[in-house]
Amino acid sequence: MNTIIRKAVHKDVDAVAGIYKKLHALEEAGLVSIGWDSNIYPIRETAEKALNDETLFVMTIDDKVVASAIINQEQPPAYSLVEWSFPAQNDKVGVLHTLVVDPDFGKRGFGKLFVSFFEEYCKANGYEEVRLDTQVKNTRPFNMYLNIGYRLTGIRETAFQGLPVIVDLAMFEKEL
Repeated sequence: MNTIIRKAVHKDVDAVAGIYKKLHALEEAGLVSIGWDSNIYPIRETAEKALNDETLFVMTIDDKVVASAIINQEQPPAYSLVEWSFPAQNDKVGVLHTLVVDPDFGKRGFGKLFVSFFEEYCKANGYEEVRLDTQVKNTRPFNMYLNIGYRLTGIRETAFQGLPVIVDLAMFEKEL
């Protein structure tokens, strides 16, 4: 099994959008609670924009995309509502967005592996701190982040990614 995490290329967008659709279908069926909206976020355009910005990354197993995330330095507005324990200049902070694992490949540690890659990528790019978030109702990543050494900095009600409802956003940090 050849597992690689790399920057996405154009041909990966279909697979990433397919993962988004699978997760939306599971949520609409009541099998998971993530808090996303299949018409708003994340959608194919989310992946396309990140690809164009060169911030979309994918995990492949034997050339099949099984996970994806966006890595950049863009901190959502809600990040200004909490007091970070590891204050850093914005240009020294890496941020992970929209981490998804194909449900067909879930519960194999790929989310943790992707977060580990994110941390190493940020170290290699001179960042001092990493930040990420999830909705409180999205309990699997919420608990995973705590279990892999992230500090819960705060939970705030906020508008998020154009969703039509206010969400409880949990924000996490880790010093590198």
